[in-house]
Amino acid sequence: MKKATKFVGLIVASVVCVSAFTVFAACNDDSATKEYTVTYFDGTTELKRETVKEGDKAVKWTPTKENYTFVDWYATPNFAHTFPFDEPITENKSAFAQWTSAVQSEDTRTYYIVGSGTSPILLASNWGKVFDDTTVMTKAADKNEYTYTLDLQKDDLFQFAINESWHNQRGYGYLDTLELADGTVAFSGTGTIGDNSSFRQNIKCEYAGNYTFTLTTHPDDDTYETNHQSYTEENKEAFNINPLDKITWVRNGDVQNVEKITDFYIKGKGITNWKDMYNAATKMTNTDGVYTLEVYLKENDEFVFTSTATVGSVVGTGTDYLRASNLDEASKAYVDQHENSNMIAKASGTYTFTYTKATQILSVAFNADKTPAAADYYIDGTFAEGVADWSGYCFNADYKLTETAAGSGVYEIKNVALKADSQIIIQAFKAGSTERGEWGTDGYNGLGSYNYTYLYNGGTAFEAVGGGNNNIKVKTAGNYDITFDSYAKMITMKEHTESKDTLDIYIKGSNINSWSHGWSEDYLFKLSTDETKYEFTLTVDAEKNVEFGLEKHPKGENTGYGDFLGASVMGTSGNANEKFTPASGTNFTCATAGTYKIVYDIVSGKVDFYAVTNA
Repeated sequence: MKKATKFVGLIVASVVCVSAFTVFAACNDDSATKEYTVTYFDGTTELKRETVKEGDKAVKWTPTKENYTFVDWYATPNFAHTFPFDEPITENKSAFAQWTSAVQSEDTRTYYIVGSGTSPILLASNWGKVFDDTTVMTKAADKNEYTYTLDLQKDDLFQFAINESWHNQRGYGYLDTLELADGTVAFSGTGTIGDNSSFRQNIKCEYAGNYTFTLTTHPDDDTYETNHQSYTEENKEAFNINPLDKITWVRNGDVQNVEKITDFYIKGKGITNWKDMYNAATKMTNTDGVYTLEVYLKENDEFVFTSTATVGSVVGTGTDYLRASNLDEASKAYVDQHENSNMIAKASGTYTFTYTKATQILSVAFNADKTPAAADYYIDGTFAEGVADWSGYCFNADYKLTETAAGSGVYEIKNVALKADSQIIIQAFKAGSTERGEWGTDGYNGLGSYNYTYLYNGGTAFEAVGGGNNNIKVKTAGNYDITFDSYAKMITMKEHTESKDTLDIYIKGSNINSWSHGWSEDYLFKLSTDETKYEFTLTVDAEKNVEFGLEKHPKGENTGYGDFLGASVMGTSGNANEKFTPASGTNFTCATAGTYKIVYDIVSGKVDFYAVTNA
């Protein structure tokens, strides 16, 4: 009731209210029953609206649509949760109809299990290294159902896909349930290849057992995440989703526990170029469950420790990681935490990492004064005609690697003729040495040697000698360019070509291509006419600031992530460098409208910016 403006009005109102019980109740009920709206949608099309009194329930009804069969109502447009028709309405709500095509085409795709862990199948799969009869799902003859049965151990990770390009991933988001009938949690979702969309998220085994999985597909209802920043028409199948597809499963029984040996290896932005390199320089030494590694790291290098799992004689990618969350408090004085939980070296120097498996604690000791000795690098082996095997190469200028740019730490030797079935390694000696010196004395000049375990992507041209010998064996004779990154301890060997056009460099960033170059030539740098630089012309809009980085690949190897080029390679020659200040992290950013030429110098590896026109 409104407040009385006169004293006599208040008296009258009071008398009325006490004169009868029913009237008294009316005086205190100052609101009508609330009502809410439930709106039913087919996509963005509104089908109808229903008014529901507060506390009542929405009415479930079945719509119809030509050539489609109604599935159910969902509370979210991505069909993540069914609409709660059994709950009282207390606010405005929307319900979204899910449909399936009334007639489904036969699914002609072939699905495989991919993953890693302790189980033999997943060890062999090693995230798609094996696509064969051992990992293929069995398709039913008369319907779109695929089945696969295997033993799983706790913490095994897996999902289903059609090939190594991670097309049509069917992961955690497709599971119909996570629990057994007694409530035991059998599966969960965890980190994924690509991104963390629940559809592509890895399935993690929480309860060991023998399981049969059934994937039911609806190929006529596939949709695509076209709004994803990395989506292109060429890679669209990597963003294929279908919320109608389902993975059902049954647990057939227990499995025998297996003995697993876990080894940890460092992996990082600079230290291994984010490649999995399993060798003596990256491996932690395990002594009774205490793992240690001494390694030189550069300031701001980002890194983690990944793992391998060994069961019997089979070695595969492990599921254990050591991140910043494993660090003890004292170690945080030397190592920062990246926003993605990776670790970042605060300063350049030698780090000693100690991980205790029993406590899952990682501790760090740091020595800023211990740095790698200056070295000379030579190729050595049995590969050249007229040169004495294993003794005629080192300290021979013809087989010495040359640093590509002062201070780069990257060494190369080009156009080396290698015989078929010969062997080759890289030897390191103290800088300026002219002889090996005597082994085991202070006069010994050797600093180490690098074999097949340090070779990245040897392809079909090279392999390990075998039988415990990890020297690089030449399978395909030819002339090769050999590069050694002394910081990452990585060898690359590429067939020699006379053209200097040996790189593909792409730009990717916000307000340019949404961080996805999509292998389009629109974002590809061009080799300069003098073949000394790669160049790209960028126009910055007055309304839109840009943030970006460059991605460098060997010519023609345009898959996955290449070497990132950001603020750390900013040069000193450009007349507009000051306009491209580093963003948060190591990206470039520019807020000054204009047209600029971005130049990558092949010899120095530096990036400079030149104003073409200024706004």
